[in-house]
Amino acid sequence: MSEEMKVRYRDVEDAISKIESASEAFETSLMKEMASGNELDVVNKLNELNGMLEEIGTVYKNVLKENNQSVIKILQELKEVDHNISSSIKVQ
Repeated sequence: MSEEMKVRYRDVEDAISKIESASEAFETSLMKEMASGNELDVVNKLNELNGMLEEIGTVYKNVLKENNQSVIKILQELKEVDHNISSSIKVQ
């Protein structure tokens, strides 16, 4: 049984572009010192958590960027395969 797979390249490229735009707009920096000079344990813990969240946000943006680059590469490879198959069918 033959099943046809159709890729809407433009839709995929548009989706990647939107993801990249949203990723760039995602702000990972948070307040460095909450209630500076205050020695409460809660404030120290919040400062620590803010640092961790900022690091996680940066890692997330990098992973998202790498995934988008992989999708773009695969999309290009699919286009090339599609073109090669189409060309070989036309030759026959």
